[in-house]
Amino acid sequence: MTRGLKNDFTSTMTFNHTLGGIRYTFPDLRALLARATPDRSGDRLAGVAASSAHERAAAQYALADLPLSTFLNEAVIPYEADDVTRLIMDTHDAYAYALVSHLTVGGFRDWLLSPQADATSLARLAPGVTPEMAAAVSKLMRLQDLITVARKCRVVTRFRNTLGLEGRLSTRLQPNHPTDDPRGVAASIMNGLLYGSGDAVIGINPATDRLDNVVTLLEMMDALRAQYDIPTQTCVLAHVTTTLAAMHLGAPVDLVFQSIGGTQKTNSSFGVSLSLLEEARQAALALHRGTVGDHVMYFETGQGSALSANAHAGLDQQTCEARAYAVARHFKPLLVNTVVGFIGPEYLYNGKQIIRAGLEDHFCGKLMGLPMGCDVCYTNHAEADQDDMDALLTLLAAAGCAYVMGVPGADDIMLNYQSTSFHDALYARNVLELRPAPEFEAWLTRMGIDAISWSGSTSTSTSISISTSTQAVSTLPENGLINTEGWRRLSRFTTARIGLGRVGNSLPTTDQLDFQAAHATARDAVLSELDAPRLEADLRAQGFDTLILHSASPNRQEYLLRPDLGRRLSDASRATLTAAGAGADVREFDAAFVIADGLSASAVQQHALPILLLARDALCQAGWRIAPVTIVSQGRVAISDEIGSILRAPVIAILIGERPGLSAPDSMGIYMTYLPRPGLTDESRNCISNIRTQGLSDAQAAETLVRMMQRAVALQLSGVALKDEPGNNLSSV
Repeated sequence: MTRGLKNDFTSTMTFNHTLGGIRYTFPDLRALLARATPDRSGDRLAGVAASSAHERAAAQYALADLPLSTFLNEAVIPYEADDVTRLIMDTHDAYAYALVSHLTVGGFRDWLLSPQADATSLARLAPGVTPEMAAAVSKLMRLQDLITVARKCRVVTRFRNTLGLEGRLSTRLQPNHPTDDPRGVAASIMNGLLYGSGDAVIGINPATDRLDNVVTLLEMMDALRAQYDIPTQTCVLAHVTTTLAAMHLGAPVDLVFQSIGGTQKTNSSFGVSLSLLEEARQAALALHRGTVGDHVMYFETGQGSALSANAHAGLDQQTCEARAYAVARHFKPLLVNTVVGFIGPEYLYNGKQIIRAGLEDHFCGKLMGLPMGCDVCYTNHAEADQDDMDALLTLLAAAGCAYVMGVPGADDIMLNYQSTSFHDALYARNVLELRPAPEFEAWLTRMGIDAISWSGSTSTSTSISISTSTQAVSTLPENGLINTEGWRRLSRFTTARIGLGRVGNSLPTTDQLDFQAAHATARDAVLSELDAPRLEADLRAQGFDTLILHSASPNRQEYLLRPDLGRRLSDASRATLTAAGAGADVREFDAAFVIADGLSASAVQQHALPILLLARDALCQAGWRIAPVTIVSQGRVAISDEIGSILRAPVIAILIGERPGLSAPDSMGIYMTYLPRPGLTDESRNCISNIRTQGLSDAQAAETLVRMMQRAVALQLSGVALKDEPGNNLSSV
């Protein structure tokens, strides 16, 4: 093992290159890596991107001449200040690294592309590759280079089946539901299984992190898996602390999930530490639930997460992302995937940037020895569409990606973003002659389900029934056709695009046009404007005091690309709010509410007033004093921190339009914070999401909000440490 130099950004090294008669100087390793990065909006937002294509080219020349050993002597984040840096340096395998220790970054690229870098040598090298080495060489590569090298890297992991084998493409079956209704979740699971999806994992993103809810979903999935002896693993992608609590209750946990980042500060913003992840891993290993292996961890990452938490330490977002893979590698995961276009256009602006980022992430992870998958996705406020996702899916499948997502109709109805569908996975398997995990493929054969060319065999009748804690739902027999009546019955439990038709591996024309029309509606919703005067009039008619404010974002385009502006008030609005709160005694208000347009103005126009009426009545009955409601145009979640601190309210809740999805252009969320103040990150907030007609009702949202606000004040905390416990009586808090 080797330990790198402990430094503190006072690097003695500068980097220079003269190009076209212009001498470019890069003051430290961070700057060199950032300037050499292919263009993306997140690096521009962070102020670290190259100022021109010419400067980027000069940085790439300088980077190509850099000895790989530099990354062992120059830490991009100080060793003493960051536990991820310490992990990278302290666990570096010098023996594995010796294979390429004599090379420059440019020489490393040439070696990786040469026949000498075969699967065996790349596997031997992986523990010796630091994330900065992987990120650096990726910046010099074309897309075809990223694909060529990643395809040669073979990473195999096991739990109840074997993932990552050559010639295989697995899928995570993602059956999300806006209210976590087990019947709706079960319907989507059934649809996915009949399309041969789910061999990587059947994994649910819960709409709420409530422990009882998580346990219910775990038990339902485990009962289904056991009933049909499905050789796969299940996971509820709750926060690691909730999963630990579920294990302590005896819940059937296969995999421990957590989002992770490439800096200590990023992981802190997720409410996790390296020691907490190790505790969870050991708890999962002690359950001995794997049958063919003991890889029990599942990690998700994504470019932009560090920057969104202001935790990037001056690094470009792709280098930060690669550092997250060092965290993942340490815990020997079954699955890792980059959720490449999940956050928004401020980090990856368009399809071109998303495609490049997805291939970079996959390459870096595979080179470092990780079982990489990719959520090929985009949000409806990014400049991207399904054509871009088709391109990235095809390129990743050619590059040997271990798994992709399987979402009904490519439309996640809880997270409100677009991913890859059951149909898309069939397309990739068919065109590139790829197959599911071997154990899962054998199960599909036994069940009469053809995972390559059709969802149900014409020779074997398949019937799957799924029991939940509340009601059984079942399919009618499948003989090569999807029974319309069967899917109609199941569709009562979910708005997910289940039971869609097929032409070959694709959607029929009508379903395809329906998708495009819904995408257009969602895009329009992003650009809709908040009618603040009308909302103010409605609030005042119900007895609320109000203030109309504006963020520092001057227009919608800046709002989408500059989240920092949406997180703070304009100078004029700050002065208005300060004047309004100047005469208030420090104990005058017990709570404050903010209404912001977010990404769907129509959502707050529809849901904010009825929820505030219910919440106000309940809180006033308990003797709470409510501050004037602030209505903010072009606002983001964190703007409530500034407003709360000015009003000196001990607890604040912001009601904000969520990003529009194809099935939900008018969904609203609520974020609650105890002791709000500028600089807080998401681990300090509690979220109530999917407030809409076919999601959480206004009454349910108001009840949850009041309960959480009262618990926050009673316990003097919010965020990861505050769990919703619906059994508690409001009056008892």
